[in-house]
Amino acid sequence: MVKQKQMNYLKFLYASFMTPNREIAEIFEDFGLIEYKHMMWAMNDMVKNGVEFDMDIDSLRDLKSGTVNELISKLIAQLEASLENKNTNGIDETTLKRFKSDEEYMISVLKTLNDDTKITAFDEHKTLKDIEITPAQADAFNFFLVGETFKEYELITIYSYLKAHINDNVEAVNCFADLASDSIYHLKRFAKYAAELGTLSFVRSIDKEKYQNVEIVKFLKENIEEEIDAEKECLILAEKIGNDDLSNFLLFISRQEVYHAELLERALSHLKK
Repeated sequence: MVKQKQMNYLKFLYASFMTPNREIAEIFEDFGLIEYKHMMWAMNDMVKNGVEFDMDIDSLRDLKSGTVNELISKLIAQLEASLENKNTNGIDETTLKRFKSDEEYMISVLKTLNDDTKITAFDEHKTLKDIEITPAQADAFNFFLVGETFKEYELITIYSYLKAHINDNVEAVNCFADLASDSIYHLKRFAKYAAELGTLSFVRSIDKEKYQNVEIVKFLKENIEEEIDAEKECLILAEKIGNDDLSNFLLFISRQEVYHAELLERALSHLKK
């Protein structure tokens, strides 16, 4: 069930990135965030009930669509499969009832949508709608977006897994919740820019050793350094691109990386107690 819920939230988020119609994209994004909550509830129940799980996902490439209507049909099929999923070991009955209620409503909403607009998120046109950008700037920005999108997905996965497994430490859990939330936001911003450039790429499974049986204190110390390095990378790229709009965005992200390092320090201090 954890894989099902993870696939659900990722497909809906990616559908929101791919969709030119912002009203429909917002519906997809809202449903994706609901499915992320479902995943966390399933994980919390399974940890509580002593049932092991991993964070593997299947390929997302089958979501690639020519039009929004084709995409909607795939999302309806995804939720119908989710409702039929019988792999519910370790998940409380009240949680499963909430899943069913939410997904039946989502399907009913999706069936009212109709938009035959062409999807251009993969055609590699490498231009932005409201920002003038040279081919060299587009290439540099896209290289950054590809790497950072996967990195943010990796962090979402790790923080979510750790959050579910250390739920007896409220302060650390709150830090991981904030970090996961910010990583979701970053993934959305990076992927939306990539879709606008026509260079959207799908995330893939991460190695189990990244999140299972990790020495948490060591992990936190290493990631504090990585966040500091990420801040520097954003500053360097902002200068390299030399575009005021994109540089302002990158400077904003760099400041958030500093805050993330502070959150990791806070989580580290609580886990050392």
